[in-house]
Amino acid sequence: MKKFSERLQYARNLRGLTQAQLAQASRLSQGAIANYESGTRHESKGIFRLAEALQVNVLWLSQGVGAIESAATPAPPPSGNQLADSARAQPAASWPFQTISRESYQSLSSKDRAVIESTVAALIVSLSNK
Repeated sequence: MKKFSERLQYARNLRGLTQAQLAQASRLSQGAIANYESGTRHESKGIFRLAEALQVNVLWLSQGVGAIESAATPAPPPSGNQLADSARAQPAASWPFQTISRESYQSLSSKDRAVIESTVAALIVSLSNK
């Protein structure tokens, strides 16, 4: 599938959703979904919401890169003080973000962490293509 419209329609059908159901799940209009699938609109500003609603890899949906399923396999949240201990045990260089603490990231739900990972991956691809 070379086109965004084809991938979107394929993923929607794979999940057994109507355009109206996908619109509601992604907080977009049904008309927008229809326009994306017909190719009238070529790229969605709501690509991350669509990928999340369809539970697919945002890179696959937007560019046809990688597998359809998200590669993120979230780890279970740590119990007790394991989070603080693991954050101290890891060298600072292993955590890529200077303004986001490991603790605040780990406090998010696994679904939210998967969205962040997909977003960062899409940004990396986008910036490396410039």
